[in-house]
Amino acid sequence: MDCCQIDAIEEYMDVKMARAELKGYRSDGPANTTRILLDGLRTEQVLGSSLLDIGGGVGAIQHEFLRTGSVEVTSVDASSAYLEAAREEASLHGHGDRLQQLHGDFVKLANDVPMADVVTLDRVICCFDDMESLVRLSAKRAKRLYGLVYPRDHVFSKVLVWLENAYHLLRSNRFRAFVHATESVDELIRSLGFERIFARGTMLWQVHIYRRSETWPAKS
Repeated sequence: MDCCQIDAIEEYMDVKMARAELKGYRSDGPANTTRILLDGLRTEQVLGSSLLDIGGGVGAIQHEFLRTGSVEVTSVDASSAYLEAAREEASLHGHGDRLQQLHGDFVKLANDVPMADVVTLDRVICCFDDMESLVRLSAKRAKRLYGLVYPRDHVFSKVLVWLENAYHLLRSNRFRAFVHATESVDELIRSLGFERIFARGTMLWQVHIYRRSETWPAKS
């Protein structure tokens, strides 16, 4: 991924934003699409399994897995402010010692990131211009399930993202958002040995969960 975008994420997703989101999480719980993703994972009875959460923000998915007994939870995030917020929340509930955190570009760190039963990317693909590298490398870390939340690729979403990027440009903010083709994302994941088992969402967001085929060879 372009190092400028990683730097932009670090600058844009700062302490102020992280604290505001953490306050909202403590007050109202996970965002709607995160709830949908968690609901889908619960049907597969994987809460308590190992988790790799990429771009997990304040850690809503991580906290749920830790609460239900996971002993291996890894978070990779380009925002140090969000990592700190997630660590604070995990420590508050006595789970801090079971949360491993890595700061930086997942694409560059991927080979050093442990595999997990479940890999999640909740509103992360839309922050990466190089969708293929992110999806390919992250899906390869999933032993069993791969869950993601990303924008629908219809005109309305594209207009909203264009307006968001225009706003960032006017404010001299380097962060940019992206809408990637659903078909391209889906075909890439299936080519890596997964089948889609869950599909829900909202008007703007889609929530998909994939299961790795039992015949597909797991690779470290």
